Amino acid sequence: MVRNLEATGVGLPPDHAVVLDAPDPRAAAALAGAARGDHGPARTLLARTRADADWYLRGEAVQALADLSVHDATWLDSWRAEAPDDPDALVVTAFLRVAQAWEVRTGRRAEQVEADRFKAFSALLDDALPVVEAALAANPADPVPWSAALAHCTGAEAPRDVFDAYLGAALACDPHHLPTHLHAVQYLAPKWHGSVEEVLGHAARAAADAPADSPVRALEVVAMTEAGLEADTGRGRGAAPSDERVAAAVATAAEWSATRAPEDPRARVVRNHLVWALNGQERWAESLDVYRSLGRYATSVPWQYAGDPLAAFLHFRDRARSRLAASVPRNGTVPAPAVPLPESASGHAPREIAYVPATPQKVYQELLLCGATVRLAPVRGWTLMEPAPSEETPGKRGRRVTLLRLDGLTNIARSAFDPSGLPVLVAHLGAGGNSTLTLVKAGGTPAAHRWSGPGGVPSAETAREHAALFVAAADGGDSAEVARLLRDPGEPAALLVRTLHALSLPPLPAGFGERDEVLATFPGATVHRARSLWQGMKDFMSDDTDPNPPLGLGR
Repeated sequence: MVRNLEATGVGLPPDHAVVLDAPDPRAAAALAGAARGDHGPARTLLARTRADADWYLRGEAVQALADLSVHDATWLDSWRAEAPDDPDALVVTAFLRVAQAWEVRTGRRAEQVEADRFKAFSALLDDALPVVEAALAANPADPVPWSAALAHCTGAEAPRDVFDAYLGAALACDPHHLPTHLHAVQYLAPKWHGSVEEVLGHAARAAADAPADSPVRALEVVAMTEAGLEADTGRGRGAAPSDERVAAAVATAAEWSATRAPEDPRARVVRNHLVWALNGQERWAESLDVYRSLGRYATSVPWQYAGDPLAAFLHFRDRARSRLAASVPRNGTVPAPAVPLPESASGHAPREIAYVPATPQKVYQELLLCGATVRLAPVRGWTLMEPAPSEETPGKRGRRVTLLRLDGLTNIARSAFDPSGLPVLVAHLGAGGNSTLTLVKAGGTPAAHRWSGPGGVPSAETAREHAALFVAAADGGDSAEVARLLRDPGEPAALLVRTLHALSLPPLPAGFGERDEVLATFPGATVHRARSLWQGMKDFMSDDTDPNPPLGLGR
């Protein structure tokens, strides 16, 4: 496994580049305007999608705008005040009201939701219904408001005849509208109001009628996730799908996925469910090819069924890699990728700097057992740390580096500084145009914020919590200003720079983000080279109170 693990990662974007539920980039300006309190760009975009009957982009934009507004809908309130009957403002409001209700309920199973949450959930759904009905009436030919109506049906436990009427009306607008069918799959799933046979039957009929290029063609693999989930818990109504039926659904989805370009936005839902199914069947090489086709784009469902969705996506991707690596015979090789590779996997070197509140000598001592090679530079009472691949022997990463996945400063900090509890702040510029600030402490990451444009704005509460943790780790800075920057939808790289300044941290070195190993010419820069575990233990146990211990720091 150790020998082959690195080869299994060919064509996979690094962990830090993966994003969850990323909105369509064409909605970026509308989301940025809404985050700033300006409804103008959203109004323009949604009016155009309605005129062009671009239901895909319209649905993506409406959902993203509603999600952005769950905790602060000031921009939408001003729009509604200006144009109370605008069908575009009404549909966003309908999605928002339903989303707020589900936010209160949470995605947990019914028996795990507290009674007061259920009561509030029901009250919010009752309040949402008139708004949903107004959105439906404002634009009868639009399938997008029906998604809010169908989500309302599921939560309100609407009778079957009501659901069937809503579903029929939605399909009359667009018989191959993927969100409509996804909501139908949820309502008909055994965990809600249907059974295994009902959900699989709906998916099979919809797939059979769909055009060859429609993602609905692969809907059965989504339904299989829901049916299989219930079978795994023993709560499903009806018999679990047969192995043959599952295999056929997976084959259809894989065939359809192969016709789509890498990172195709319309293929994300299908591919996330497809890789979930392939993981379950332990088809590791095929699974990794679907991960390659997905590239940077994970979706909350199905991964939320295994915990935190982004963490689950990365965990199962790592698991597929290690299982495939372990299955290769001693004299065999890892299969080469069988799919075109996405641009986000095109070898972008990581651009990272870690801020450690200690002297280089102390940092060097903590790194002795880590097995990683890094460069260190003292700046204003901090030690800046960066990867130093030029100082590594090519092809000799070492077993500890491979096994511990020390392929980034966050993982190195988790491993090296866990015993000491030193708080480490890692600044990262990603290949996908995002930037990240992560706090690592005691082997964990109590705070991590990613700027990814308008679609990645956290709630005000989350921003305040993370700002307080960042300020405490930096031992300085303006918590209110940091929280404001965490919620700014602007340019990610610039926001990272401004946040470091607000934390009173040393600025990023010149050239950071443009070239690798920017600390190489820094005054006082030294290199900590990886060493064997035995040599590391010997050096670690040397007297670190000696002002000149024999640690061999090198330029």
